[in-house]
Amino acid sequence: MAAPTEDATSVASEDDHKAATYKVVHGVVQDKQGVLTGATVWLHGTRNIVVTNAEGEFELRIPADAKSVQLTCGYGGLQDEVVSLAPAQALGSIYLLRTKTTKPGE
Repeated sequence: MAAPTEDATSVASEDDHKAATYKVVHGVVQDKQGVLTGATVWLHGTRNIVVTNAEGEFELRIPADAKSVQLTCGYGGLQDEVVSLAPAQALGSIYLLRTKTTKPGE
């Protein structure tokens, strides 16, 4: 896969006729064994949730004017990973390596 990139996109909201500008962040979610198909990536503060494809790749729209964003990535029995980045940064790969732990009684 080519290096992650961000694309500027203009979309019109149904509730607001003004055009909103977004950047599209591309990345890959993987663990020690390789890419994770079906991992979830969630943009904090929104309802934007995407699922990785067969190659572990995802793309997610983020507001172009955001100073920083937080993404949470999760997959099955692995601990969720929270990644903070500035929209201008390329995301690259997100590695989920820790096994989830549960407290007694859960």
